[in-house]
Amino acid sequence: MAPYSAATDPLLPQPRKLRKPVIEKMRRDRINSSIEQLRLLLEKEIQRHQLPSKPEKADILEMTVTCLQRHMAQRDVQAQREGFSTCLQDSITFLSQHRQSQLQIQLLQNLPGAHTGALSPPVSPCIYQIPNKHSPPDSSQALWRPW
Repeated sequence: MAPYSAATDPLLPQPRKLRKPVIEKMRRDRINSSIEQLRLLLEKEIQRHQLPSKPEKADILEMTVTCLQRHMAQRDVQAQREGFSTCLQDSITFLSQHRQSQLQIQLLQNLPGAHTGALSPPVSPCIYQIPNKHSPPDSSQALWRPW
């Protein structure tokens, strides 16, 4: 074991000019260690892209950014699907709990996944009828408005 020297200990007070290279080396070591950890995490991705066994640091960083972007996009799609499913389920629950008007039955029939035996036969996918401008409006097919 080498003899202990206060001049080689980076934690002891030293003049600034002597401390700066030591601190810079510690910073570079941390960066290199983190890049090596990323390389190990991305090993399968590196093999898939047929990169050399020791890819450059820039390759590792670019691949990390690409993987993170892909992961975030997948997470966003999953969140949208979960939000849609929750909204759909809430709509089905709400429409099923109240006395059902003809319009509610039509809405339930047109919602995907709203298969209950209490509903009448399916109607056309378009709930809203576009009125013919030449014929008088039919009061039995009034357009439902939430306000």
